[in-house]
Amino acid sequence: MKSFLELVKFQSVDSMSKQYLPQFYTMLEQQVGIALDDTKQYLLESRLMPIAQQKGLPDVYALIKLLTQSPLGSLHWQVFEALTTNETSFFRDKHVFEALRTSILPELIEHRKKDRTLRIWSSACSAGQEVYSLAMMLREDFPMLHDWTIYLQATDISELVLAKAKSGIYSSMEAHRGLNDHFLHKYFESIEKGAFQIKPSIRQMVNFSHHNLVGDWPFYPKFDLILLRNVLIYFKQDAKDKVLSKMQQHLNGGDSVLILGAAESIYLNDLYKLVALDKISYYKSNTLIKV
Repeated sequence: MKSFLELVKFQSVDSMSKQYLPQFYTMLEQQVGIALDDTKQYLLESRLMPIAQQKGLPDVYALIKLLTQSPLGSLHWQVFEALTTNETSFFRDKHVFEALRTSILPELIEHRKKDRTLRIWSSACSAGQEVYSLAMMLREDFPMLHDWTIYLQATDISELVLAKAKSGIYSSMEAHRGLNDHFLHKYFESIEKGAFQIKPSIRQMVNFSHHNLVGDWPFYPKFDLILLRNVLIYFKQDAKDKVLSKMQQHLNGGDSVLILGAAESIYLNDLYKLVALDKISYYKSNTLIKV
């Protein structure tokens, strides 16, 4: 057992090693919007220890100290990406995709039949399963769109997951999360080591690009449907409000749709109006508000 003096010395060193955490939390939130606190130190240790070891540092707190004392650079973004959550699957949340298939997309298609153009944005797309699910759904369930202009934009802050998304390559486990045999056989090709790759005809439907929701936004067209699912739960309210305000300005009129994650909602925000279906809710732009 440690003596009393040894214990006091250990606690002092431990406290000193963590003194840079508040500064790091502020940096993380300012750069990527993610709000962490001391209750999430387990996340820091599990996600960042491999990077600390790679850099020859004794622990994650030495890495954090280095980050807070260095100009923003590639190491910072490697750490930021490691702390982003990229959990997803094909057709994740079946109720959402069923609502898209039976209600939301048919209504949008009816409203856009004059222009014959449909623009959809999968924001924070992770490794691409969401936007590829949408692409397959459009091919599978809406053959009347074969001569429409379909614009599928997918963005994420992580260059690593964007590279995976662009490749369209998924392990057997990833492919079988949400996909039945029909979709696998029709829209995927078997490749080496039991993996699957989405066929070029589907991959070519999607434009992938890097985007930081709390950074500068590039020029985008107006979208008929935006999916921003399971992202805002990591943001504080002021960051959420800023992102939602920008999103509202990128909706293509009052009949366009914004879908958030099941655990997310827009609280006291007059830019949007809530639409409730049987099993999901989504939002439309409140066109009476000038922004």
